[in-house]
Amino acid sequence: MIPTARAIRRAWQSQDQRRLKAARVITAMQRGATMNLTFAKRGSVFSLSNGVVVAPEIAVMVINDLRIVSQQDGLFPSLSPQTWIYLEPPSS
Repeated sequence: MIPTARAIRRAWQSQDQRRLKAARVITAMQRGATMNLTFAKRGSVFSLSNGVVVAPEIAVMVINDLRIVSQQDGLFPSLSPQTWIYLEPPSS
């Protein structure tokens, strides 16, 4: 099926909203917040150290940013990290 102009516009707007939310999380992390992964009965929960809950799809976008680094603090070496921080890239 060929997507309509309206469907494409809606997809772009949705992606723009996710990018905006990711930018807000990164800005909070730039100001000192950390992003933490915790496990609850309903599954994995990402949140900032200031208490703001981050949606999983937004957390993935944030984690994929080059300025966000993990603390490698998983319970076991083979598990994913549970804390991410903002690290300013070195100036050239």
